[in-house]
Amino acid sequence: MKVISLVNQKGGVAKTTTSIALADGLARRGKRVLIIDFDPQAHLTTSFALSDDAQCPQALRFLNIVPGAEFQLQVINKNLSIVTSEIGLEQANTILQTKIGRERFLARAIKKLSTSAFDYVIIDSNPSLSILTVNVLAASDYILIPFKPEFNSFKGVDLLLESVSDVKTMYPQIEILGFIVTMADKRRRSTAESIEIIEQKAQQSGTCVFKSIIRVAVQGADAASHGKSIYEYAPTSKISDDYEKLCDEILAKLNEKEI
Repeated sequence: MKVISLVNQKGGVAKTTTSIALADGLARRGKRVLIIDFDPQAHLTTSFALSDDAQCPQALRFLNIVPGAEFQLQVINKNLSIVTSEIGLEQANTILQTKIGRERFLARAIKKLSTSAFDYVIIDSNPSLSILTVNVLAASDYILIPFKPEFNSFKGVDLLLESVSDVKTMYPQIEILGFIVTMADKRRRSTAESIEIIEQKAQQSGTCVFKSIIRVAVQGADAASHGKSIYEYAPTSKISDDYEKLCDEILAKLNEKEI
């Protein structure tokens, strides 16, 4: 069971859309997948047309830090399950503040899952740097960084790379699997320039930029508002094809790591 987290401290980079596309894509390829909504904004949960307890959501219960709060996993289909979230997850930043080993609670919760139940755990992280984010990093085997190719995105990437480097000193198993270019408008000159810069940063970090580039398209946002993955909502769209190619590329790289 491998844990893959999608992380970016900057919002608006299609992180949730990409998390769903990857989880659903892996599930449709026969992999058993658990997707965890670890963002108090709960966009992933609502993208599946689901809801949760605002005060004590399942993601908070999953951490086992609320006495008497029973956790329940929700099944989407035979290969895909979800840990849902809501604004109440934000309490974890306060509750964990005084806990010993506060950055390991998510990792411990995941380790309690049966290793035969899932092939992959996909985590949709919150777009900030907090105890929640550090928990995500510490629980991860691999990190994927969605990146919108525009110049004001680089500061957030630099901060994230610093955070990953800091956490990696304590948890050396963490590996950045690669950058994913999302919401790309290939007609703009700045898009190619931004991709070139992020390729340089990736090389310096010992990772890569995936060749499959996700174009900007209204279907990406519309799919979430209809409670469907991009494959269900617009299966013949170009962005759906982009995500299919990306999923194959990521899976191929994961298979290489297992050899």
